[in-house]
Amino acid sequence: MTKTPAIIDIAADEWVAACTASAARGCDVVDWLTAVDTAESLFVVVHLVDPGSSRSEMLRCELNVERPEIESITSWFPGADWHERETHEMFGIEFLGRSQTNALLMRAGDGSSPMRKTAALDARMRTPWPGQESATGRRRQKLPPGVRAEWTRDE
Repeated sequence: MTKTPAIIDIAADEWVAACTASAARGCDVVDWLTAVDTAESLFVVVHLVDPGSSRSEMLRCELNVERPEIESITSWFPGADWHERETHEMFGIEFLGRSQTNALLMRAGDGSSPMRKTAALDARMRTPWPGQESATGRRRQKLPPGVRAEWTRDE
């Protein structure tokens, strides 16, 4: 059984140096790279592994929520390419220095970041919430989980 690595918090300006230092210690393969949006903070996280052993390191960097950007690591870790493209598309994080940013999963030019807590998901807005009773006024009408009041349409 492999042990979950401790999370190493890194400053944005130390991201590339920390990732390449992990590679120098033997963790030179990107297992996965993604982002985490906690509503208060936005993080980019990478899990680097040593393919010859069970060693791994997990690096995390907090980004500016208003303008999330960080240096790309694809020059040092070619396996990070797809992960950075997906994270850019789903969370809106700009990976600086990338040569390719075309869409993987969404329509090109859509501009939304569907995995961000601030994104209004249209399907949640249109689909009736199964726990909602009729709008006869007998019960206070509640919004479905994950839907903010400002996203609703007045009907």
